[in-house]
Amino acid sequence: GNMDQKEFFNEIADQWDEITKHNLMKAELLVGMLGIQQGDKVLDVGTGTGVLIPILSSYTDSGNITAIDVAENMIEVAKKKFKNSQVRFIADDVLQHSFGNEQFAFIVCYSMFPHFPDKAKAIQGLSALLAENGKLAIIHSNSRDEINAHHSKCDDAVREDKLPLAPVLMDMMTHNGLREEILIDNEQMYLVCGKKI
Repeated sequence: GNMDQKEFFNEIADQWDEITKHNLMKAELLVGMLGIQQGDKVLDVGTGTGVLIPILSSYTDSGNITAIDVAENMIEVAKKKFKNSQVRFIADDVLQHSFGNEQFAFIVCYSMFPHFPDKAKAIQGLSALLAENGKLAIIHSNSRDEINAHHSKCDDAVREDKLPLAPVLMDMMTHNGLREEILIDNEQMYLVCGKKI
């Protein structure tokens, strides 16, 4: 269940930055394609230990960044790492959290989308948080096959967490009023980005 997953990430939070040798050059390349500009409000979903925050901060002021993760231990690690920044950190499930009327110019799911149990519901919930012309981006700096193979070897909590084929994911986006912007699904990386119209 969802609870197991949260416990799994809480338990490994302290070692996360050592465990995950994220390919940040690829992450930078992919985030760079999105067109984030100064003043744009960005929601970093499943921020973990804040891996993406330095990259996002190079495009928009850290005060415009909201970083959310269901695992409070991950958020604690991130808060310590970025204590001098203006980033707003939230320990909660993004799909349950009340953002009031707040909307975001960009919503980024880096290296976390497979962990949503219901992918279609996740896309629906995230799309609803986008401002007009806002973009939703699902990003991985590995191939879909690598990600899926990796999860199948992992703990039971994440074993079934699979990344869908790019067209399948884009289909979910178009069902929620997003237009296809970027579709990359190759041996190197994965980026599905839709724009709210």
